[in-house]
Amino acid sequence: MGVINEIYKMMDAHPELKFSVEGHTDSDGDDLSNIELSNERAMAVANKLIAMGIASDRFETKGFGESKPIDTNDTPEGKANNRRVEFIKL
Repeated sequence: MGVINEIYKMMDAHPELKFSVEGHTDSDGDDLSNIELSNERAMAVANKLIAMGIASDRFETKGFGESKPIDTNDTPEGKANNRRVEFIKL
């Protein structure tokens, strides 16, 4: 919740900010399942911020599955790094 709380504070202080909330997965599982999981991951984060009081029209959500890794999928640590949500300013 630490990062989500920081995003909340920033969005609360700057009502003009809008974000694309983008979910990602590691390479475990099939492509379709990973797309669904990454979409759910992004939506869960956006929904938490909405529940905290940020307007829903300030978010887009996208899931990229395993298509945009930031680390290797050959180690547990690399896979953990690839399971993430990113905030992209719109």
